[in-house]
Amino acid sequence: MASTMAANDSLGNDGFLAKIDRLRATNVGSMIPLPQVIVVGDQSSGKSSALESLTGFAFPRAATLCTRYATQISCTRAPDKKITVSIIPRPDASGELKAQLQAFRQDISELDADELARIFNEASERT
Repeated sequence: MASTMAANDSLGNDGFLAKIDRLRATNVGSMIPLPQVIVVGDQSSGKSSALESLTGFAFPRAATLCTRYATQISCTRAPDKKITVSIIPRPDASGELKAQLQAFRQDISELDADELARIFNEASERT
């Protein structure tokens, strides 16, 4: 398969990553394929460990917290560390449920496994 990326448009290029982030934010990914990595597997097969290796984040280890639901991680390069946890409602959710889930947003500046576990618990209670 031939690549359509220009020489300067590699996944290590900050400008290219910013373009991908802007496209993903407008939901263009539902119409055209954008670069992504998908991690799937049986319970306790190492999904969280694979994600930790890719991101450097320490994921909570409780079975009900991380891989019980689909988890989307978008990493960007920026001078400041910031972690935002939000819920993306399923397409067939009712209007009321969509509004409730979209209202959930937690921002933290330092990644701490206990804090992330607390946020995942709170998000899980909303779904």
